[in-house]
Amino acid sequence: MNIENYMRSQADENHRAAKAMEKWGGGFASALAVAYFHADADNQARLLAAWPELFERYRRMAQDTTGT
Repeated sequence: MNIENYMRSQADENHRAAKAMEKWGGGFASALAVAYFHADADNQARLLAAWPELFERYRRMAQDTTGT
């Protein structure tokens, strides 16, 4: 896998995690997901760096429901 495909797959995983946060998260997690979707790439990276465990939890939830 080349670097462009890797970066695209990471962005897809982050997007799926944020969608799961928006759907299944509590007030904070769903608000964070909305912020993620409104953020530019730099601010998305800041959100991911600030709450990595939260994004990881919902990334796993999204994988569990899609099987990917």
